[in-house]
Amino acid sequence: WLHIETMYAVAQRQWTYIYDNQGVEVHCLKVLDRSLRLEFLPYHFLLAATNEAGYLSYIDVSIGKKIASYNTRIANGNGKCGTSVMCQNPSNALIGLGHAGGVLTFWSPNQREPLVKMLAHKSTLRSITIDQTGTYMATSGVDAKLKIWDLRNYKCLHEYRTLSNGASTLAFSQKKLLAASYRDIVEIYQDICDNESSSNELPRYLVHRCSNGSSASSLSFCPYEDVLGVGHERGFISLLAPGAGEPNFDTLEANPYQTKKQRKHAEVKQLLDKIQPDMITLDNSILSEIDRKTFIRKQEEKRNNFNFIKPKELIIKSDKKKGKIGKRLARKTQIRDAKLKEYLQQQQLKRKKTKN
Repeated sequence: WLHIETMYAVAQRQWTYIYDNQGVEVHCLKVLDRSLRLEFLPYHFLLAATNEAGYLSYIDVSIGKKIASYNTRIANGNGKCGTSVMCQNPSNALIGLGHAGGVLTFWSPNQREPLVKMLAHKSTLRSITIDQTGTYMATSGVDAKLKIWDLRNYKCLHEYRTLSNGASTLAFSQKKLLAASYRDIVEIYQDICDNESSSNELPRYLVHRCSNGSSASSLSFCPYEDVLGVGHERGFISLLAPGAGEPNFDTLEANPYQTKKQRKHAEVKQLLDKIQPDMITLDNSILSEIDRKTFIRKQEEKRNNFNFIKPKELIIKSDKKKGKIGKRLARKTQIRDAKLKEYLQQQQLKRKKTKN
């Protein structure tokens, strides 16, 4: 989904397409070809995509231009660089990519090299997800392990043993419930980030098995609702997960009951409050700091222009040449010019006398 619920992007075999809520094609993004995974940054209006060649590209949907495209240059097991393991950090808008060998990288559109490069697992990563606050991250690998990380210091808090070859899909809810899919089994864990017990058993909260043995391919919690959406081989199902959604919502941030008029106003406000891509950094506290370089430059400009003296009076000659008013204005202007000429001549004589 893009910045509003009436538009969404779909990565197809050749190009990426944008549709409206009626299923009508709005635009075709040929600059995003052979995409494997898409992520949308709502506060920056950026659509990030990874493709089969291993390129990470950013498209600004507000102006329709590609602002950055970098080659990750980390090959996977089959010799290619493309990866479909991708997620975003909601707190600082960094894009996380999972590669072969358990390597995890975080990218920004401002640098060609990853800001963070870490070894998360001893085998290929299968899925990664980050909670809404950007504090905790969950990763799963082919080594059948599920790890919980603290992104404030990039240390592993908990490590659990899972089913089969590890979770193929992970998803955090607004209240830090973690959902994981293992083929046709979907499990939801509670208090997995704050688990103080020394045992390595997963704190299971709910378990569901998909009908007809169809494997789950995608998971996503509905915001402000206790609902988990599960996409599988034969369709889509909704699961109730009590305590998953945030009960209190800010209407300025997200209003589930907004009208069409309110949605239009909200879209305009989002465009006005858009954050520039060059402000995406590892430390998100930069948004509340003073830009010292710009501040010093403005202070120097003020000092350089301090001695500028504004002219005392601006004389505007009238275009009126006919009638009594025009003649009177012309006479006044002639008298004023004569007095000014006489004053300038006197000043010139004084200067000559002082020099002598």
